[in-house]
Amino acid sequence: MTPKRVSVGRRESEHPRPRLGLVERAAGATIGAGSLFQDRYEIVCVLGQGGFGTVYQARQVATGQLVAIKVLQTGLVGEHDRRVARFEREIRLCARLHHPNIVRLVDSGTTAERLLYTVFEFVPGENLADVLAREGALDPREARHLMLQVLDALSCAHAQGVVHRDIKPANIMVVPTGARRNAMVLDFGIGALVDAITGSRVNRTAATKDAVCTPGYAAPEQIQAMRPTARSDLYAWGLVFLECLTGEPVITGGSLQECLFKQMSRAPVPIPRPLWGHPLGELLREATLKDVRQRNVDAEGLFWRLQACDVNELEREDFIEPVAGRAQPPTTLPMRAEVRGSGVRLVPSARSPEAERRQLTALCHGLTALGPGPEAIDIEEVEELISLEQASCADVVRRHHGRFAGSLGEEVLSYFGCDTTPEDGALRACRAAQEILSRVRSQSAWLSAKRGIRLEVRIGLHTGLVGTRDIGGPAHALGTTPGIAARLSALAVPDTIVLSSTTARLLGGHFALVCGGTLPVEGQGRLVEVFLLRGEPVNG
Repeated sequence: MTPKRVSVGRRESEHPRPRLGLVERAAGATIGAGSLFQDRYEIVCVLGQGGFGTVYQARQVATGQLVAIKVLQTGLVGEHDRRVARFEREIRLCARLHHPNIVRLVDSGTTAERLLYTVFEFVPGENLADVLAREGALDPREARHLMLQVLDALSCAHAQGVVHRDIKPANIMVVPTGARRNAMVLDFGIGALVDAITGSRVNRTAATKDAVCTPGYAAPEQIQAMRPTARSDLYAWGLVFLECLTGEPVITGGSLQECLFKQMSRAPVPIPRPLWGHPLGELLREATLKDVRQRNVDAEGLFWRLQACDVNELEREDFIEPVAGRAQPPTTLPMRAEVRGSGVRLVPSARSPEAERRQLTALCHGLTALGPGPEAIDIEEVEELISLEQASCADVVRRHHGRFAGSLGEEVLSYFGCDTTPEDGALRACRAAQEILSRVRSQSAWLSAKRGIRLEVRIGLHTGLVGTRDIGGPAHALGTTPGIAARLSALAVPDTIVLSSTTARLLGGHFALVCGGTLPVEGQGRLVEVFLLRGEPVNG
């Protein structure tokens, strides 16, 4: 039977089965004011457009109720029964969410053109992102009121097993419904919708315009190869609360990479000085812990703790003092040894760690699974299998003193040489690569015998001089080095280790290498000479 390839970030079917993929469609090409959508909704106007598609205001013909229709730009080609069924299950869960602070899901489905859509009740007002852009920091009492309502909504959803996946100011409506404004959470179910049509895991979409999660609010585990949980929603909620108090996003950067680096670092989320020693500060610190294992909080517990927090003594002005007067978070200066007489002391180094350039070896590996076909293989089971195998590979990296840098889909990036010489870093990277390859082959043989599933791994290594940011957690390298390693991994045939010539030169005869010729690497103005790593180390 023709094999079915399944990976964390995408699914591919080979002939003769029809390929499950995506086709770009111009959502809205035949939808305009006055037109009838799905024979049930009269389109009133376009409310907005984004990476995922177009939002329309419409009127339900049967009731006259105003609704918001979200039509995605991508549709399914060759719908997969399992994926569609999974989407329908999650949407049914979201449709059961009845809470005064959750915008209600009214309808969902697929058009004749195979465009997926959802229909929500229309809520007048503006989203929290627009409110903060116009008003700046909110009064702490107002921020507490709105964030209590968001917490109550999350508590309702989490109790029914529904995770939002993309809590951010733009997904929280601020509604004037009486003497004071109230919050309503938008887009429960949209994460399930995007997952269903792309077949993507969360970490793969984090860097695309069709993001299920937003990098500035995504919990570290969402950026890694993990599924989001209720704790992921609460991490994002904590960042939104801090933004309400200060008027400024907590995680910012000049690029997507910089945002991801800040989220993945071990540096704690900064708590504003007025909250130091305050119960609200401790609550927000616990909600925004980077390590999901330490972030031992739940929505209901946070709700009652926030309910008990007295914020009457906190003033808006305390959070928005001029930049020059703001208390800066404690900084650990780089230190160097200085000989004084017969002793040695540590003194501040003039060299900034952010300006340091170091030669690192980047190891990028991609893991995929091959099965007997879509009827005989459970996609969710294989996703879980690959996720567990990636975790085992991460353990291998740590044993060889490498540092996890991040993942995107099935690709995982690690660095070697952060705390040692370039030669030693390259040796450790190659030993880790061989152990990963050996482990995947062994696991593949076992799975092939038991389940008819075969694992494949592709590994690329490249050594280069990069600017580094090493703050005690994952190593963050800036430059072309990680990109070249990733491209070598993508060009490698299954179950091979491909090295660039710069890495090969550092090995000093420790490994048996075979010249692989030159390969064109996208983004480089020249051909890159590559080598294949074969067999066991020559010298230990």
